Amino acid sequence: MSTEKNRPKRSEFRRKKLGISKNENSTSREISGLVLEKWANLGTSISHAENKTVFVKGGIPGEKVRIRIDKENSKLIWGTVVSEEVSSSLRIVSDCSAFPECGGCSYRHIPYEEELKIKKSLLAEAILHVSKFPSSEIPKISTLASSPDAYRNTAQIKIGFEKGKTKAGFYRENSNSLVSFPKEGCKHLPLEMNEYIRENLEKRTSFSKKGDWRLRFSSGEILEYDKQEMKLGPYLSEKIEWSIPAEGFTQVNRFLLEDWMIQIRSWIPKDIGSVLEFYSGAGLISLSVASLVKRLSGYELSKSSVLAAGKNAKKAGYSHLEFHSLDLNSALPKDLHSSSAKLCILNPPRAGASSSLLNFFERSKPARIIYSSCNHSTLARDLGVLRDVGYRLKEIVLTDFFPRTQHFEVLVLLDL
Repeated sequence: MSTEKNRPKRSEFRRKKLGISKNENSTSREISGLVLEKWANLGTSISHAENKTVFVKGGIPGEKVRIRIDKENSKLIWGTVVSEEVSSSLRIVSDCSAFPECGGCSYRHIPYEEELKIKKSLLAEAILHVSKFPSSEIPKISTLASSPDAYRNTAQIKIGFEKGKTKAGFYRENSNSLVSFPKEGCKHLPLEMNEYIRENLEKRTSFSKKGDWRLRFSSGEILEYDKQEMKLGPYLSEKIEWSIPAEGFTQVNRFLLEDWMIQIRSWIPKDIGSVLEFYSGAGLISLSVASLVKRLSGYELSKSSVLAAGKNAKKAGYSHLEFHSLDLNSALPKDLHSSSAKLCILNPPRAGASSSLLNFFERSKPARIIYSSCNHSTLARDLGVLRDVGYRLKEIVLTDFFPRTQHFEVLVLLDL
């Protein structure tokens, strides 16, 4: 992080002219009179100052604000609004005492309905400008959303120690500095999880290997998911239940999970034969579509997740599902390339689909691809590759798994 003393000296007149001052409470400096231009990715607004692009947290386009600089380099500045000199009519009072200092939220200063509009706009812009699909070939984006509060079933509480006391919280934006857990509790978490944190923090003597407190809300209980498996469900008309292994991944929004699975089910063609699923985890998608497919083969790197998926399928009575451990970043096996599957499903991590998998789609050309993404930037990149192969966008559903944050899930249906 650059500070004022590390920058070239400038006269006091020059400093006042640019609206720049030192923050008396930190080594960071401030910029005033900054006009915010438009929304950008990562939950920020964009502006320009000192021949640099400025990304601002806690602002709204059209506002004139004073910001604290949190981080900068030779071309970019990241900052947080300290005060508004001209406020937007959209601005609301945050319902969390830790915002905007805490890095967990990005949009608590605007109505949730406005946040959904912003996310939809950012998604549409990425598909248009990164994927290079013509606007006439981009379907209208629909939205799945629910309550923006108390939705998370999983939390990674950061832990610090101060004057002999254990301190819990989340990292400040653009830093590893700990912002204390709000006294009223985190708005993302269920009441039960907030109460568990308050009641048990001082009793703890050890935490995870990474030094944080990893909690999940499972069947009315609070579990430490680096040590214990969790139960998920029952969901759907079949009342399916899943066991997620310790440290295993699962979607975190307990309110939208079933709607997300129902949306995926709606895209499964009738009388579909063999289906391939990539990044299949513990079988969340696999089991949700099992009643609609004749056979499904899932591929996942984590051996513990593969074992869990197999057990989940067996418990549900789905003998036509099989799961394999496979590094999807490496060259895919030849027998996979000879597959006659007409449908492929993928739910990759934030890095998006591997080049090996995209090459597989280019060679095998399944008739339909269902892509669930937690990063619209890498999704847009991958859609550009699939567009070049000949795939067409049929449906796009923004699924807001992460309300009040910069993140969201996207479901995309593609056909040849």
